[in-house]
Amino acid sequence: MPGGSATTPTFDPIEGTIDAFADRDPFPFYERLRAIGSPVWDSRAKAWLVLDFEQCTQVERDERIFANAYVFADDLTRRIKGGGANITLSRDREHDKLRRFHLKLLSPGSVSRFREAHIRPIVDFVADGLVGKTKADLFEDYAARIPPRVICSLLGVPFDDDAMMARILELNEEIVNFIASGYEGEALRDRALAASQELNETLLPYIRARRDAPGDDFISRVWQEAPAAGIATDEEAVLGLCRELYFAGSDTTVHGIANALYLLLADPGRMDVIRHDRGKPLSALIEESLRLYNVVQYRHRICMEESVLGDVRIAKGAVVILVHAAANRDPVKFACPAQIDLERRAPTDHLAFGQGSRSCVGSQLARVEMRIAIETLLDRFPDLGPDVTADPPRFQALYMRSMAPLHVSLERSSEKLGG
Repeated sequence: MPGGSATTPTFDPIEGTIDAFADRDPFPFYERLRAIGSPVWDSRAKAWLVLDFEQCTQVERDERIFANAYVFADDLTRRIKGGGANITLSRDREHDKLRRFHLKLLSPGSVSRFREAHIRPIVDFVADGLVGKTKADLFEDYAARIPPRVICSLLGVPFDDDAMMARILELNEEIVNFIASGYEGEALRDRALAASQELNETLLPYIRARRDAPGDDFISRVWQEAPAAGIATDEEAVLGLCRELYFAGSDTTVHGIANALYLLLADPGRMDVIRHDRGKPLSALIEESLRLYNVVQYRHRICMEESVLGDVRIAKGAVVILVHAAANRDPVKFACPAQIDLERRAPTDHLAFGQGSRSCVGSQLARVEMRIAIETLLDRFPDLGPDVTADPPRFQALYMRSMAPLHVSLERSSEKLGG
């Protein structure tokens, strides 16, 4: 076990490792770990698992000691992530410049404009595909079809090609699988590299076209505005920046929409409340779905110098995994942490989007997409309800996850979905 510890916690869980929960409910496992303490050593993942909310916050706010997992990224990993001016690969002043630029692109004022120009038209476009159906899977037929189209619209890339949108998600998933492995595994690496190359080939024609004939899309804004922000604007740099927008703006929000819809469908009374009040109850539903199901289950950090976290001494070079999904159910932080509470105080005080300088710059865009997706369903389908004759939802995937399938009746149902 790397590093000494005042309490020397032992960790030999029944399930073996945090990586053992693909397509399964991890929360009972997290609670068993919490009873041991935090951090806890996972010998199979070769990492310290942090389950405590305050400890996660401490780690994320001190990148000098707990560095981004890409701090030692090799050239191959950088190629998989898109290279160039990529915010996740950058550090220190370069990261600060890129973060400020992303926050400008995704400012509250900008997101407000995107609402009517990009988000609502695309949600309506996807909802139109449900019209005339009596049943649907709201994961495959709805949630998975919205965010990739929104980010493509923002980038000025056509969004009405179903095959292309599905392929984007497939390629991003290959990269997610490599990240979830802790950037290990030759087969995963090779698939992620091939996926990255295909994404580059998809984006590059648009990047070159906007350089020569700019419009009002994100790619054009990168070419036009990045130099003033001190960011290089050669083709490789622009590709890297746009690749990360392309990646971060797709998969995570798909799962975010799905989890919010799951909670909406899980209780007819809750749905009725939100049908009649799209203010605080809907906002609270969105935040509680983010907290309770935390799309990105965990994030990796590297300890840059010997440190103490809780009662545990962490050695220099050790991997620390911030288990946000567990921290967001920390009973020290949250009353009745496993329950949805539409009256929860400080509802946004969770770790779904991270903390500190690595927190998600697109969090407000994601929230608006989630809100409009729910509002549109409620407006367009007044008899929406769960289809209890179909397979129930369950946890899907491991590192980035949501509840699926979401089988619904678009006509009449007052049955309970569960959860």
